[in-house]
Amino acid sequence: MRRIGETVDAATAFLGAVVASVTLFLPVTVNTMSQSTPYRISSLMNSGPRGATIGVIVAVAVAVLVTTTTRTVTGWATALTGATGQLINHFAVPDAASADLLTTQNYIDSVCGAVLLGALGAVALRRPLLAVAFAVGGVGILAFGDLAELLGIAPDPYSVLETPPRWSIGLAVVLLVFSTLRNLTRTVKSTTPEVAVELPITPILAAMVLALVVLAGSEWLGRQFTKAPEESHAVEIGIVVAATIVAATAAAMLLPGRDGIGVYLAVSLSAAVDAVGYEARPGWSLLVLIALTTCGVIFSARLPSVALAILLVTGIVAFALVTSMAASRVGFAAISAAIAVTAGYCCGTARPRSAPSGVLAIAALYLPSAVSVLPARNKEWRDDVAMHDSTPGRTALAIVIGSAIGLFVLRKFRPRSNPNANGQSGSEPLADI
Repeated sequence: MRRIGETVDAATAFLGAVVASVTLFLPVTVNTMSQSTPYRISSLMNSGPRGATIGVIVAVAVAVLVTTTTRTVTGWATALTGATGQLINHFAVPDAASADLLTTQNYIDSVCGAVLLGALGAVALRRPLLAVAFAVGGVGILAFGDLAELLGIAPDPYSVLETPPRWSIGLAVVLLVFSTLRNLTRTVKSTTPEVAVELPITPILAAMVLALVVLAGSEWLGRQFTKAPEESHAVEIGIVVAATIVAATAAAMLLPGRDGIGVYLAVSLSAAVDAVGYEARPGWSLLVLIALTTCGVIFSARLPSVALAILLVTGIVAFALVTSMAASRVGFAAISAAIAVTAGYCCGTARPRSAPSGVLAIAALYLPSAVSVLPARNKEWRDDVAMHDSTPGRTALAIVIGSAIGLFVLRKFRPRSNPNANGQSGSEPLADI
């Protein structure tokens, strides 16, 4: 019976992470109403990356708060609250009649998804099976590519999209109810005196620095391309890449020990996947990609190596550098499999020692990047592409190289966290996945 309950909790962690990551990756609506003004349409479009930025900060803040309690039911109940709020928000979507209202719903959706991600990560990352399930659900979406076919998104440019679909949020709510009831009496060993609860704010500061700098840089770069779309903007791209690495370094140094490894790997992997581009996949391939992501996580538990993780990410970037966006379906299937394995391996290799650090690493995958704001013609997989543009690949490569240097410096000057004199680490250790 206990094994069945653990399996249910793992399924909850997986589905909850999937719902939350789709929420940060795709806004609840990305299309427009025909009667909206250009200003309101622009605001609606910008709500996607801005919502993801808000979500990163909220998710880490929630994870920090949940880790201060010894009762795990607090995390499960908080995650249930976030998922329920998101479900209510999605029921209101079909009645939306303006871009202003849709923008508001996008932000509400991001906040609710972030609460779900942060609270669930705070409890799931402490238990081995749940940690694997949460990691696979959180990073697996990177390999799923274009979710239009899988999620049943209508091609009508004036339709209201629903991502993630209501049935997935509803199922997550049902599972969260069971897991909340099952964990009513479960507790974790407290590592701090009962008379004083220390609230670690450095993970929150790390999330704010990383998210806000990356958002500001990507929006500024996007405006440069809007003003002069025919120019290369190599200098501007270099500035944004440098700002991204500096922000990742600041965030990594604010996190305890070597937890910043996850931040560098997330920034690199996100840029690499953006450089490859996106293409629709059949629904059945989802199971294969999930299995490959799981294999990556398990393999990293047996043979963790930051150098190998960076090498795998570099391989993805190399594909984007040398291969035309009109490559064959076989080539795209192969790189999709490689992305799935790499995402899982990076997740297991990061091995953060605190839950907020793990949540930040997962959430940072869905921040905008210097690659994601490049003109669509440079990234899309289309049959009518006359010439391969290596700009996205070169931009991603610069980010990967900067992250590799940062990882070397971090491992050089940050020793592994050691136990305290009483045999306990400074914070509740995460499950070794």
